[in-house]
Amino acid sequence: MDFSAKQIAGAIAIVLALVALAAGIADWRHKKRRNLDRVSLFDWRNVQVFALIVAIIAAAAAFQL
Repeated sequence: MDFSAKQIAGAIAIVLALVALAAGIADWRHKKRRNLDRVSLFDWRNVQVFALIVAIIAAAAAFQL
């Protein structure tokens, strides 16, 4: 199977958009927790922001190829 660079960049953009969505849900759940002493392993807001930035860059690269 030979994938073009456009297909790879598009797939990366889709996967990172899904990661950003999952991080947004995890951040929302973390903010709504009952036990405020429970901390999260990751800062989900930062994960979401970085995933969105890289997804936008990958989508732009896919459109330019």
